Amino acid sequence: MLHELVAQHTETMLAELRDADPDGGGLPRYVERELAAYLRCGILAHGFARVRCQTCRDEIVVAFSCKSRGICPSCTARRMADSAAHLVTRVLPRAPYRQSHDPTHFRLDCGGGERDVIQPRSEEEIL
Repeated sequence: MLHELVAQHTETMLAELRDADPDGGGLPRYVERELAAYLRCGILAHGFARVRCQTCRDEIVVAFSCKSRGICPSCTARRMADSAAHLVTRVLPRAPYRQSHDPTHFRLDCGGGERDVIQPRSEEEIL
């Protein structure tokens, strides 16, 4: 559904943003490239790899992904899952760690709602 919405309205949005910008630039080019990559992500017509099982010889095609870090939800989720797996299997078991609490951080009720506040510390306290 998100892909359909982006596909339907990207060109209109980019044109309107270019018209609204006094310099005529619109969005930065890297944003336009991310949108274009997202629209090509996972579509067989834009490239694929053929994968074959060594034992049963079953074969499937897998569409190339955009490997984006910003817009594409499936590539972002995959990257997040890969990073979490890396931390759990390779980083955290080898490094000593513990959860800590910073006693200088507290909540303050200023009448308009609670806000997080950090107490300033002197250089001597930090060192």
